[in-house]
Amino acid sequence: MMASCLRAWPLYCSVFFLLARGAHANLPDTFHGWQTKSFQPIPPSRVAFFAGEDAPLFAEYGFVAGQRREYAKDNSTLTVTLWQMKDSGGSLGLFTFYQERNMAGVEGEDPVLAAPGHWLMRRGTYVVDARGEGLENEEARLLLGQVPRLPPSQDALPMVPAYLPEENLIPQSGRFLIGPVAFNRLETALPPSAIGFDLGAEAATAQYRMDGGNVRLLLVSYATPQLAAKKLRSFEELPAVSNAEAVRNVFIRRKGSLLCFVFNAPRQATAEKLFDRVRYESVVTWNERVPTPRDNIGNLVLAAFFLTGFLLLIAVVAGVSFGGIRFLAKKFLPWEIFDRPSQVEIIRLHLSDR
Repeated sequence: MMASCLRAWPLYCSVFFLLARGAHANLPDTFHGWQTKSFQPIPPSRVAFFAGEDAPLFAEYGFVAGQRREYAKDNSTLTVTLWQMKDSGGSLGLFTFYQERNMAGVEGEDPVLAAPGHWLMRRGTYVVDARGEGLENEEARLLLGQVPRLPPSQDALPMVPAYLPEENLIPQSGRFLIGPVAFNRLETALPPSAIGFDLGAEAATAQYRMDGGNVRLLLVSYATPQLAAKKLRSFEELPAVSNAEAVRNVFIRRKGSLLCFVFNAPRQATAEKLFDRVRYESVVTWNERVPTPRDNIGNLVLAAFFLTGFLLLIAVVAGVSFGGIRFLAKKFLPWEIFDRPSQVEIIRLHLSDR
């Protein structure tokens, strides 16, 4: 038994290697004339080698695995890096973090951004970053098509970015944040420790052109309105917020479980206008027990009377039917069915004869 297991061990190892590689190696060897020149897997232990100082950011967004391939076609070269995160929220955060202002959207089912020599794509838990010359937008779509798609039930995106207004939005300025590392890289007006990411908070930020300047909007979502109200009181004690009336740079408002911050607004009316455009509606559901007819004692008494009357009616009908059948049988039938002598014979003890 041990010998057979040892002989089969190389086969088990090769199968395991193929399965592990198939789970993460989602970039094709060739596509539309592009041929692989080199391939490098990116395990979590080597993410710092490929991501550099952004390695803590990848860990925050839930990095799982990745790979980098060098492609060549004619005289053009292309470097494609695929990052796999643990969920769609992490891939959305990484995708928004690396999007650039000069990128333009490419039409299609999945988000694809393109700039000269740079393509950024997202599908499910994957983010694909392609850099080089000679890649066409259709080829980028073809490359993304090799990445497996998640079923809709597992591809749920966070709601916070959807609350950002679209009017006057500066393209590619939106960011989705789930931890202090990314927040500290993008926001300087508030300390990351004050947000409460350890409490499950999620944030989204974007910039808008309003009233002749750029205004920044920050949305922070909490688990409950009560927690948001508590955090609001703590934010109002921060110098950056408490002095907003004097310096006119920070405004804050709460909407249910959502805290909205506006930075660099030229006037309070601008901030209020942006607050009103936030696409968040608080819905309060109050469930009360609805009485049923079974809870009414009067209905119970009436039901008891109806049942008693029904049973009496059955008894009367049964008695009349039985008596009527006996009467008709005795009157019209020539032979005796009921009251035969053998059936009506009485056993006598004759006690008086003793």
